[in-house]
Amino acid sequence: MTQWLPLLGSLVVAAAVLVGVIANNRTHRDGIAAADERGRQALDAAQRNVELSNMVGDQRDHEAWRREAVLAAVASILETSASVRADLTSCGEWDLVTAEEIDNVGAQIHKVIWDRPNGMLTRLRVVAHRRIPNKCEDLLRTLTAAQHITMQRLKLHIDVEATVEELEEMASLWQKAMRHAAEQERALVETTRIELGIDIATKGPAVPPVPAPAPPVVEPVSEVVDEPVDETPVEEAAFEPEAEEQTAELRVTEVAEDEVEALQAEPAKV
Repeated sequence: MTQWLPLLGSLVVAAAVLVGVIANNRTHRDGIAAADERGRQALDAAQRNVELSNMVGDQRDHEAWRREAVLAAVASILETSASVRADLTSCGEWDLVTAEEIDNVGAQIHKVIWDRPNGMLTRLRVVAHRRIPNKCEDLLRTLTAAQHITMQRLKLHIDVEATVEELEEMASLWQKAMRHAAEQERALVETTRIELGIDIATKGPAVPPVPAPAPPVVEPVSEVVDEPVDETPVEEAAFEPEAEEQTAELRVTEVAEDEVEALQAEPAKV
């Protein structure tokens, strides 16, 4: 019996060692699994941070592209408006003696107003808030009304039956339409600044007042043209009563709507 004691002791020791090894292996496996889990979580967090950074970068790039697109479109429409107003202001220097010539010039100006800016309007309706394209369209419609009023004014100057009162009334209406277009340019600039978050302190009008053009000199009505026309300067408009300003604005708006309806009923000449 005693000869088996070393063997039994060895078996007990071996069993204890085996149990210890198994327990140690399990502890190592648990440690390895925990380390793998921590590594996986760290990798997932790093991937999420990279994706978030990419998303923020993409949004920043998209916002920068949108701002550039809005600025380019609005700037193009404002350039067109300034060019048209400059042309209409110099109408007294045009050498037009027939109604057909006046209509041809009016058709060319109408094309300038709506040709390229029409595509910019479509782009603005996609990338900007609806207030900006709406104000752009209002500005173009006002320019169209001013263009028609200018053509009517030129036709009055070559009309031998035109009276001084008619010339004065048309000149006053022309000035109010041009002033209204300048005010709409300023409103468009302010709306664009608000849309894009641009904070610029401005003082005074954004658009200079519109000077009254010299009436064209035409031989058959030279006496009528030489009569002085009492046109109210733009600078004095601020001192008019409030009711008079509202009446003038309402009148210009009605003229713009009448001209737009006429354009829709009659195809434009190229």
